[in-house]
Amino acid sequence: MDGVKVAFPIQQAMGHIGEIVGPELVEEQQANNHTSSYTIRASIVVAPETEEQVSHVLQFAHSNGYSVVTQGGGTKDAWGGHTGQADILLSMKNMSGILHHSIGDLMVTALPGTTVKTLQDALGQAGQFLPIDPSWSEQSTIGGMVAANGSGPKRALFGSARDHLIATRVALADGTVIRTGAKVVKNVAGYDMNKLFVGSMGTLGVLTELTFKIRPLPATTGLLAFGSNASGDWKRIQEALLDSQLEPCAAELVSPALAMKLFGSAQPEPALVILFEDVDPSVSYQLEWLKTFAANIGLEPASECRGRTATEPLIEHLRNIVPSANAIAPDRLVVSLKLLSTMTEVSDIYEFANTSAAQLGCELYFSGGLFTGISYCTLDTEPNRTQDIIQWIHGINAYMDQIHGAAIVALAPVQVRSAVSVWGFARADGGLMKDIKQKLDSTHILNRGRFVGGI
Repeated sequence: MDGVKVAFPIQQAMGHIGEIVGPELVEEQQANNHTSSYTIRASIVVAPETEEQVSHVLQFAHSNGYSVVTQGGGTKDAWGGHTGQADILLSMKNMSGILHHSIGDLMVTALPGTTVKTLQDALGQAGQFLPIDPSWSEQSTIGGMVAANGSGPKRALFGSARDHLIATRVALADGTVIRTGAKVVKNVAGYDMNKLFVGSMGTLGVLTELTFKIRPLPATTGLLAFGSNASGDWKRIQEALLDSQLEPCAAELVSPALAMKLFGSAQPEPALVILFEDVDPSVSYQLEWLKTFAANIGLEPASECRGRTATEPLIEHLRNIVPSANAIAPDRLVVSLKLLSTMTEVSDIYEFANTSAAQLGCELYFSGGLFTGISYCTLDTEPNRTQDIIQWIHGINAYMDQIHGAAIVALAPVQVRSAVSVWGFARADGGLMKDIKQKLDSTHILNRGRFVGGI
């Protein structure tokens, strides 16, 4: 099957899909010129309610060579390569809900369209939480979070989706449903096939059920922020934290524009934001240790707060540094990059990105993980500056390649993504990834062109 069609028979296909899921769950997608530059486009939108329906829709698409794109909450529609106008958009919004929550075993199983906030709220009633904090939790679904290997500032302590996913059910491109992993916290038998689908951007299969290991909610939280224009200060605090026994939940270097949004500083300057989550004595000890060290190098806290109600709104700003793809104003051009490096390179990356953004006359929103080497930066400018932004991304790509890092386009309109290397420069494992894609989706119907190497 080569997937080539003379024309896509919309009404005919809608009729067939309507027989699978019910006519009320399938519709023709209407054009919208602005949102289509940031959001996924397809001729038909289908919102199945069961795994069986997902399987049958994929069987139909596979048999006819129809291209399929998947969508959760739509927050990451502009992440990855441009897929073009697809035939079928498979929306997972109707496959929502918690199937099983084992409080004693610290496990939860849920459907892929469940929003992160819905899941966290339910777990919170039992004093537990899923230790992953992707952006836009009210919209972001757990299926989309896993497909993009989502995480937020708290990955410094808790890691990302791949660290907590223990079992999945997946519908492959031909409709075959497989189960990976096991619903036990400790499982060392065989290959961890879950990780194959984490971060694959929906190019290998459609997640239909997910099981995570969870944790008790930390008793309390504490946050310190230090403002400084001296990069030496940032590095000294970073080195001290890395050499200590302290365990920051988040440790982010933020740009003046983002610091202003967080703290409303009268004199904007970069800031270090350090968050601790643990029992009260541990949090108190770590805060005092950090304040003492900072005082010894001439820094006083620009902000200090305790308790989840005080710290969580600040961390929410950090995790939402990449805008939701379905919420871009029509008169703005917004791009966001995810920058991967060693931890020690973060402050240098900030200075390069900030200088290059200033040369464009743009404010830089930057948040860099001092314990993870994962940084995000966002520019918001006028829509007539597409070429300037493309050149800026080329410059960031070249710099990241020079330091053996990588720059990934986390959000950009189609005209930008089509003109840049969305996943950075070529990867050594590109051939292996293409082989896996060929094995699991030989007709390349799933999210064509969205992942690394045009997979």
